Amino acid sequence: MRTETKNPIVPVNNRGEGMLKSEASCREFVKTKDPSTIARQIQLDQESCRLSRLPSLLALYLPPPKSEQANAIALHLYPETSMYCRSIRMAQYSGMVQVIKAYLNQMTPDFKHEKLATVVGGLETRKPSKEQIQTAINVLDFFEKYQDMNQINLRTSLEDVIHVLRKDLEIPSETQNSCVPVYPSIASVEGPVSRRKCYICRFLLVSHHAQYSSLCKPCGDFNLASCGLSLPQNLHLGGKTALVTGGRLNLGYHTALRLLRCGAKVIVSTRYPRDAEVRYLAEHDSESWGERLKIIGADFRAASDVFHLVKAVKECLRVWDLEGENRLDVLVNNAAQTLTDPLEKERQAVEQERRFHGSRSQSKLLLGGSGYEARIRGGFQGSKLLAYGAKRTTMFLEASNANLGPQHAVTDQNVVRIKDTELVPTENSLKSSWMQSLHEIPYEDVISAHSVNTLVPFILIRELLPLMSSPASSSSRSEARASKPQAYIINVSSREGTFESSQAHPSKNGHHVHTNLTKAALNMLTATEAAPMWKEKTVAMNSVDPGYMSAAPEIETRWWETAMGEQGGEAGRWECPIGWEDGAGRVLWPIAVGEKGQAVWGRFLKHFRDVEVG
Repeated sequence: MRTETKNPIVPVNNRGEGMLKSEASCREFVKTKDPSTIARQIQLDQESCRLSRLPSLLALYLPPPKSEQANAIALHLYPETSMYCRSIRMAQYSGMVQVIKAYLNQMTPDFKHEKLATVVGGLETRKPSKEQIQTAINVLDFFEKYQDMNQINLRTSLEDVIHVLRKDLEIPSETQNSCVPVYPSIASVEGPVSRRKCYICRFLLVSHHAQYSSLCKPCGDFNLASCGLSLPQNLHLGGKTALVTGGRLNLGYHTALRLLRCGAKVIVSTRYPRDAEVRYLAEHDSESWGERLKIIGADFRAASDVFHLVKAVKECLRVWDLEGENRLDVLVNNAAQTLTDPLEKERQAVEQERRFHGSRSQSKLLLGGSGYEARIRGGFQGSKLLAYGAKRTTMFLEASNANLGPQHAVTDQNVVRIKDTELVPTENSLKSSWMQSLHEIPYEDVISAHSVNTLVPFILIRELLPLMSSPASSSSRSEARASKPQAYIINVSSREGTFESSQAHPSKNGHHVHTNLTKAALNMLTATEAAPMWKEKTVAMNSVDPGYMSAAPEIETRWWETAMGEQGGEAGRWECPIGWEDGAGRVLWPIAVGEKGQAVWGRFLKHFRDVEVG
């Protein structure tokens, strides 16, 4: 058991290996200790970083990834990777070591023996003194004015500026140019100092990855290696079947494509199946997997559509499985409802769907016989929603009785009528529900979010679980924990469903409470049912946060305006830290490692590991 030491500069080390605070001691440690001991020290250093304590300097002197010693150490760090190829194991080893290095490199040599809270924490919370700011300005002003004497000019990146200044520190003081002009001090410096952090490790982002501007280099490499586990060359799903809900666009689309390219037979559900068919057939390699894809129409705002989907999935599995097992191997509950589209946008989507229906005489991918037709608001304009008004009187929100079948045009009679305009925000609201407070979110958004995000996954799991495996025999149950999963359920969640590290974290703090509620419920579905599901059926169920891949309209507009201002009016925009392909890699990661014999179940996964807070 780890014990606290009174001296904050001592690295956490419960093996009595001494304080590894010098190059000589670290090199001697690497030279004389066995791989298991070195691996243990690395794990202790990683834990120290996580707890904002000072790790040892061992990470700076570890053997390179290509060496046999590094491979032996990695096997002790990640014993489950013994069945993997060496490149994957080395990517994990490098990722852990680089994170510790990045933690150490944030500190100047003088700070490495101070209490860590005054080093890292201070950078985030304390504004530099006027004297420190003045010194920094003097240095930068000198290099700007004497460009012919150095490598820095107005076009030099901040990363290169830091590199040159560090090199300058290594030059003996007697050889440096002493003709540094003295500039008058300024009265004040306005504006806060911006300090970006890596999206994954959350350390200060000094040098970003070539492919990801929001990731440091080690985390970028780690992200690519982890996402690569579910690429076709690494994951082979031939003969397996999968259902992906919400597979027309974005994350669901890329997840379904990756499953198809890995050899699986895939069923996709969507509100607009004909539009989805056009998108899939437009892929350059659609001929190689088109026969393994079926698209089913379903609007999860209507409970009846969910049960129609279950029936259609069972029929599709029956046709696919000639042996009569009708197995479903993968269920990805991806469909989500956060922002309700304006009525006009839904009307246009419905009309587009009907145009596709008229222009395509024969469908290759759509599962026929369901009779599904896209409709506005899921066809629930005839429902009544209980609302509680500002005057504390109970009222009903009534809609017209118009039937929105395909033969009817969309008119004003289809729009929900509200008796008390104070109850629900109008279509002209300047804020999306992502930015609205508890008292601003329309009840319609609250109800549809619960239906799509929570109720539908519950129904699908309950109805389809019997198709996902046969009950585990008594002899095999004792070995279930270490065995390969028979099937997988992925509940696509988000950090909105978890507690944050601080009560006033900006990720929540009074916004999108309807989404937060539903994702928390989805996570509880995983937490409650994963254990019996694994024990009785060897089905591995997890919740997965796919990452920050999209933003609310207001945030994207703000990004665009900021980019326009920074680039002098030229078109441009800031981007989310990762893309849809990265998200698909996260969603399918439990399957990729599970197929290699590493069972992961009952977890909330973020950045390829389980977490407890967002």
